[in-house]
Amino acid sequence: MRAQAHRDLDALIALFIRDSATLALGKIRCCQTMSACMRGARRGGGDSDVLFDEHLAMLEAVSRLKSWKQLARSMHAYLDELLAHLAPQKPASAMAAKVRSMLAAMRASLKNPQTLEQYAAQLNVSTGHLSRTFTASVGRPFRDEVRRLRNEEACRLLVHSALKLAEIAQRVGIASTSQFIADFRRELGITPAEYRRRHPRRRPKREFA
Repeated sequence: MRAQAHRDLDALIALFIRDSATLALGKIRCCQTMSACMRGARRGGGDSDVLFDEHLAMLEAVSRLKSWKQLARSMHAYLDELLAHLAPQKPASAMAAKVRSMLAAMRASLKNPQTLEQYAAQLNVSTGHLSRTFTASVGRPFRDEVRRLRNEEACRLLVHSALKLAEIAQRVGIASTSQFIADFRRELGITPAEYRRRHPRRRPKREFA
């Protein structure tokens, strides 16, 4: 789990470097990520007071960093601190396997998403049990994972298609274009239109006789 967590963090930092206009914006996005990770560590058995003190110290440290390299190194060190607070992982269970199948279904049904309650009914478990198992297996709550999958697919469509924003919003399960734009900007720090401008679609070269 530790190695995968660090790989995921590397991918996230690379995304921040690519899409953040300045180091200051990158710091803000890293701090947002740190807050989410701290909440995850708390749900994973970490002591709230200790986690909060470490979080405040990390925020102060980040404010003094002068480069992306320093920021990345500090983020990895903070991740190790959080992982050290987690309770020992239990062996994979049948429920964890069901969560993996659920993730595949979530990715395939973004246009017509199901609620956590609907998935719980299909799996014949309580909503609370599924919520806890999902968070423990995936590392983030169900709602956050839905948001992440939506943004991931929206980014793909913005770069690899000429679809209008209203069509992309519909494909990722958001009925309102304005809501799609607001959600996208809140998560990625820029609007969908700006993201598309920064990542122009690559068209195949024309061949001339």
